[in-house]
Amino acid sequence: MLRINETDSQAKHLQEWLSSGVDEEIFHLNVRSLYSTTPYEYLLYSPKISRRNDGRLRDRDLKKYQHIELGGWWCNGVDPLNNYVLMMWGCFKPDRPRRDRQKIHKFIKYEHPFREETRAFFLLVPNRIWVKVSLRCGIPITEEDLQHPGGFWHWIWRHNVPVTIVEGVKKAGALLTAGYAAIAIPGVNAGYRTPTDEYGTANGKPYLIPDLKHFATEGRQVNICFDQDNKPETAQRVRTAKSRMGRLLVNESCSLRVIDLPLGAEKGVDDFIVAKGQPAFDALYNTAVALELWEIKLFTLLTYPKAIALNQRFLGQLLVPEGEKLIILKAPKGTGKTEWLATEVAKAHDQEQRVLIITHCIQLGEALCNRFGVNYVTEVHTSETGTLLGYGVCVDSLHQESQARFNPNDWSNDVIIIDECDQVFWHLLNSGTEVQKRRVSVLKNLKQLVQNVLGSSQGKIYLSSADVSDTDVKYVLSLAGEYRVNPFVIVNNYRHVAGNCYNYSGSNPKNLIAALDKAISKGGHHLLCCSAQKAKSKWGTQALEERFRRKFPHLRILRIDSESVADPSHAAFGCIAHLNEILTQYDLVIASPSLETGVSIDIRGHFDGVWGIFQGVQPVNSVRQWRGYGKLLTVISG
Repeated sequence: MLRINETDSQAKHLQEWLSSGVDEEIFHLNVRSLYSTTPYEYLLYSPKISRRNDGRLRDRDLKKYQHIELGGWWCNGVDPLNNYVLMMWGCFKPDRPRRDRQKIHKFIKYEHPFREETRAFFLLVPNRIWVKVSLRCGIPITEEDLQHPGGFWHWIWRHNVPVTIVEGVKKAGALLTAGYAAIAIPGVNAGYRTPTDEYGTANGKPYLIPDLKHFATEGRQVNICFDQDNKPETAQRVRTAKSRMGRLLVNESCSLRVIDLPLGAEKGVDDFIVAKGQPAFDALYNTAVALELWEIKLFTLLTYPKAIALNQRFLGQLLVPEGEKLIILKAPKGTGKTEWLATEVAKAHDQEQRVLIITHCIQLGEALCNRFGVNYVTEVHTSETGTLLGYGVCVDSLHQESQARFNPNDWSNDVIIIDECDQVFWHLLNSGTEVQKRRVSVLKNLKQLVQNVLGSSQGKIYLSSADVSDTDVKYVLSLAGEYRVNPFVIVNNYRHVAGNCYNYSGSNPKNLIAALDKAISKGGHHLLCCSAQKAKSKWGTQALEERFRRKFPHLRILRIDSESVADPSHAAFGCIAHLNEILTQYDLVIASPSLETGVSIDIRGHFDGVWGIFQGVQPVNSVRQWRGYGKLLTVISG
């Protein structure tokens, strides 16, 4: 057998923990270096293990675990469910790990007691670390706390001290060192259990493991901080575990927050603190979001591998390999998505390909067609080019009875652009407008269109939006059926410097209107966005226009809604395609949802204030569109 130098082994294990940013005293209180036959006593003690008649372990188990004799470190901690004595359960990290039989290319880094249920880690801490945690959370340590046998962890439990749940015991050590009470579980799914039958099929609801249940007291702030991973399937598994465990903790009346580590070389929180410094983690901790908000944010995540990742003000020139069929473009509003798509349209025309532009509203479609040099569907019969270069159409019209007389079999080796794709799909599946009457036909035609284009030799589909997500990509891939394509993903991570945002609570906008009156009196330019248009609506575009004209006769006011943009005698007629030139001519612009997602307003900072009255039900991205067009955003939603 290989001879092991105990001193060298301990020094190596200590260095490993120190490299993870763990206090040396925490290491010495909790970690032991084991070798030879000693690790068997820590890992194979369960009465559930089958043994020979003489009590000896069976040969198969001895062979399976023989690698532990080459040494490794062991860590356990205290047991809050058994008077805080040292816990028998723990983990062993072998110096020479064994291969995973299910994933032969991987090694099993950590071993846990065989045939014993997993538990959580509650590390012993020196008093100076205890004081550090106390100062950070602002909860004092009493003499009674110091005298109690449970020490630190009893104080945590008794005073509802905030805790952070991490994946892996070294990470708990790193957070404790930084002054955060941290509980470690051995894996992202180890914080809860799901009842199963004898065949391993789930037959009950998930529940918290007893260790976490003990600390899931009413009102306690619990943070979840798991590793980040670049692999989409792993990231999805981690997100599911966060959500499930988080829901169980919320059900116990805990205040649950999620700390997301940024994507980068640092996978775990210990590596992040070592590489970026403790203040960087403090910032993440202080900006952690509640579980409900975190789950909402998941709907805008795009986790497919990025072919091109940028962080720049404008997209500029981007080259997509010739053979790519499904191109995804995710970039913030105002970073040049439309300009780049215009160059792709020009390339398609150079190759004698037609372009079909699909949007969720007519005004956006007309504006895009104007930028791309393509006729909108209402223009094809009066234009010399007709449908030669393709045309633009609202998704509502993807059926035979529409003005487009749409037939998906007319398209194959062509280019399809679905701009503001998240809004298009939401509108298609949920809207109560014209599309509701023909939804089945439109859905069938869209599916056939996707299959025709992706199944052709030259066809391409572009999905573009600031908020395109996995949901949108998966939807298109599901429509593709047997045609398997890998999305070519372009992401611009640039973030605009946002102005101030103010929110009026309640459903009556009178206070917002009063504030707007004061702002108008001081001068400047203002944009007022409304969710209603009709004259009978007190807070609609028409009623508000009349009100402001009476109150401020001198004010140059432009009303933009579905009626005004279609009225040849109105100043707003056809303005969507020329917004940047027209808007600067007015002091107050009042707009309905006719002017929302996808419309490009490039006169940044022109408006001194953007004001919004959003009532009823509107997609959140329709509202978010307005942020950034002015120096401040003031909204009321009801």
